[in-house]
Amino acid sequence: MSPVAQGSAIPSKVFDTASHSLDEKKEHVAVEAVRELPSGASSDADTDDDDEGVPDIPAHLAISLSHVSRNLSRRLSQTNSRAPGGEELEPAQKKHQHRPKEFSTVTAEITFIAVCSMSLMMFSFLIGNVTANQQQLRDALGLKNAEIPWINGAFTTANGLSVVISGSITDLMPPKGLLVGSFLGITIWHVVGVFSITPDLKILFFVVRALQGLFVGVLVSGSISILGRVYKPGLRKNRVFSAMAACAPFGFWLGLLQGGGLADHLKWVYGSNAIISGAFCLAAYLSIPDLQPVADKPGQKAVSMRQFDYVGAALAITGCVCLLFGLTQGSVVHWAPYTLALIGVGAAAIVGLFVAERYVERPMIPTTLWQVKGFMPLMLAYFLGFGTFFGGWQFFAVQFWLRIQGAAPMTVALYFLPNAIVGVLATWIVSRILHLVPGHYIYATSMICFTMGSVFFLPQTPTTSYWALGMPGVALVTFGPDLAFAAASIFITSNVPRSYQGSAGSLLVTNQNLSAAIFTSIAEAIGGRVDAGPEGEIGLTGLRAIWWFALASQLVAALITIIWVRIPKEEEKEHAS
Repeated sequence: MSPVAQGSAIPSKVFDTASHSLDEKKEHVAVEAVRELPSGASSDADTDDDDEGVPDIPAHLAISLSHVSRNLSRRLSQTNSRAPGGEELEPAQKKHQHRPKEFSTVTAEITFIAVCSMSLMMFSFLIGNVTANQQQLRDALGLKNAEIPWINGAFTTANGLSVVISGSITDLMPPKGLLVGSFLGITIWHVVGVFSITPDLKILFFVVRALQGLFVGVLVSGSISILGRVYKPGLRKNRVFSAMAACAPFGFWLGLLQGGGLADHLKWVYGSNAIISGAFCLAAYLSIPDLQPVADKPGQKAVSMRQFDYVGAALAITGCVCLLFGLTQGSVVHWAPYTLALIGVGAAAIVGLFVAERYVERPMIPTTLWQVKGFMPLMLAYFLGFGTFFGGWQFFAVQFWLRIQGAAPMTVALYFLPNAIVGVLATWIVSRILHLVPGHYIYATSMICFTMGSVFFLPQTPTTSYWALGMPGVALVTFGPDLAFAAASIFITSNVPRSYQGSAGSLLVTNQNLSAAIFTSIAEAIGGRVDAGPEGEIGLTGLRAIWWFALASQLVAALITIIWVRIPKEEEKEHAS
């Protein structure tokens, strides 16, 4: 066939390619391609009539169009082969880098990510804003020193109750209504909280804290469920989950700042929070897509509430509530028999949950997750590392600055500024390298960083400068929870089907809640036994005993990670099935 006849078959292919490409790329790509056309392209070959029904075109135009096709393909290939940060992508990765179909604009996607990230920020924010000002809350509510743990205990106990089942519920029904309703519930109970900060209404105050924890639990598991469904495993998901993880340290610091700044105006802590959560309630209504439940496996029907695991939920609720209540109350009443009984019932219920999940039609957590290599050691290391970070270092670092060094609440809030800055940096690092290096390197680094809090606080005295040991300790220890949460959440949600994203996320948050409660109680017992004051406050010797215990537990977590945890590089792929 002559070149002219060959050229006559080119136009449809060329225009199809150009049309498809220009839908996704900027128009200047085509302009640049045309600029590179060779001048005077022509052909003297004879025409041929083999292709009937296709009109002949001049040879020089056919060859020019061929050049357009090749230049477009080359330029679009170069553009597609790079991620947003500029690194080269494998061919299989390219199709996952586009904006999810649920969002028509980048602004809509960013707003959606901000709303979902607010759930994790709200969790740490509502803990931080009662931490630096805990002495003022004690006086305003007429509490004893031994009752202070319940300021956060009421929140975390209810949070553990809701997280353990709300993850599964958000997988089985449209999650938008749950999240919008949770933001609305938080707003309402913040308004109630304004009027509860008096000795006569301290029970109402603890009810407010509990209901805040309940709604925040739904927010956290629901947000993880939605993000996990919208984003397939890969680079874009890494960055979205890392952005969400960055909100935890930043939220805790903002909470400290708010609580410290309003320590003498406690009612405004709750009044300002009502305004913030109300604004995010509106943003959630406008930005969260109307997702529907999906099937566990391709070809099956979408899941529904008819498949909810009521037996597992009952056992999980019983286990978590009894454990969290027994552990929190145990340190208050010096481990009265009823607290030990509650702990025993809770432990038995958790064991019963693992047994029952083997026989139900659709377990709350897919059984395949427990069989993923490295999953169990990962969860154990996270339990030890995060539990001793929150319950063995962070809470008592605040106690050290407030009581031992006599710092003001606002000063303590500013002491944690490195926590916010380094937390954002840590999650940014995860987003950039999780697809380049095996995840267990990041996870092992996080476990080693957990030890830095105890290492830098053990030598401190009442006169030690913040800049000498406190600041570097806060900065380095922050890498622990933020690297660990980002790596663990991406690993877990990438190894379960789309229909189990919320359940997988709730498993990690439940791990956090239980570990924090258990290690706070153990630390209180250790500190109280070693060095307890007349009103139950723990002295410096007791604090050091707690930090030694935390350091030993964190070293065990690092050892477990190094020996047994293996997390492959995150790859572009479909959800697990």
